[in-house]
Amino acid sequence: MTSPFPPPPASGKPRKLWPLFLGGCLLLLLAAVLAIAAVVYFGAKMIGTASRDIVGGIPLVQEHFGTITSADLDTNLGALMAAGGSGKAALSINITGEKGVGALTIQIDPISQQFSSATLTLPNGEVRQLDTAALRQLQALQQGQWPLPQP
Repeated sequence: MTSPFPPPPASGKPRKLWPLFLGGCLLLLLAAVLAIAAVVYFGAKMIGTASRDIVGGIPLVQEHFGTITSADLDTNLGALMAAGGSGKAALSINITGEKGVGALTIQIDPISQQFSSATLTLPNGEVRQLDTAALRQLQALQQGQWPLPQP
């Protein structure tokens, strides 16, 4: 007895699941990398804004740089390692203002975690030591005490 319908097609090879699994894992990895990059980007942006506000509150900086347009942490690992070799940690902030570009370098005592000294490199290349009142202002701002305490 013959059927008027053709026989069903032979089933092909079963699909392999590993390419789908690998593709899904790669998409998850890409999403994780993008999320981490977003956190780092926005965190650095917040630190830059806070640095600009902190540095802009120092009268010597206002006098020589004018309005601060950016104040970014210097991430030069060579300079940080050189400062670490001297027994003190250093924090360097690159400053850009309407009157020029310079830097603020803060020496931090590794034991007490207090700012021990700070130097300001002016747009003309001159280096000035910050006085203790400005150093106290920086320390208070670093500890989150807003507004600036009066000396």
